[in-house]
Amino acid sequence: MPRNPWEAVANGEVKDITYLHGVNKDEMNFFLVGMGGPEPFNEWAAARKEMKLATLTVEEKALVENFCKDVKGDSYEPYCKLFSQLMFNAPCMRLSEEQTKAGGKSFTYYFTVESALPMMKSAHGMALASLFKHPELDGDTGRPFDETFSKTMRKMWVQFAKTGNPSLTAELSPDGKAKQWPLYDLKDKQVMVFDEFNIHPEKESQRKIVDWNRTYFLANYYGF
Repeated sequence: MPRNPWEAVANGEVKDITYLHGVNKDEMNFFLVGMGGPEPFNEWAAARKEMKLATLTVEEKALVENFCKDVKGDSYEPYCKLFSQLMFNAPCMRLSEEQTKAGGKSFTYYFTVESALPMMKSAHGMALASLFKHPELDGDTGRPFDETFSKTMRKMWVQFAKTGNPSLTAELSPDGKAKQWPLYDLKDKQVMVFDEFNIHPEKESQRKIVDWNRTYFLANYYGF
């Protein structure tokens, strides 16, 4: 295995592995809540940001600072958005890009269903109660998600395990509607969006999962 794990993907060493992976809309909010709210989270995130930016070039630091400056909302929002990009979004999209370039296959998703708990939003791990059929595990979700939605997610993951393709025919789909999950491609960069009442494919550019100019390069430093 090369010292840089991205090289294994880029060199086609794992192209025979088909990936199903993705990110949640508000990944870092899980840690915001888990750390006890804005004050302790901001203290941790400020120190962490300083440490991470110390390894970047002057130009790269400026890009990251510009990204944070454009984030609106409460004091914790720039930190949540930045670390979601750094730890989750950029590595996810980088994996899909490199695997596809190498001739492999990647099914990529974007999960948007929100918790009922304050500040949690669509945080890290929010899909687990649905995927593993444990709606009573509502410590993160704060509520059970729509049952048909949850059944459909589970069916798609099972279909992927069986066939290597998570798409569903209308006959297989719990809501009676076919779900065609497109492979990630380098032109349209299509992902499957898991909205609670509308599972559908979209181009990445419609959701802006990663900031290709200001944060995608962070996967050169952080990933896996």
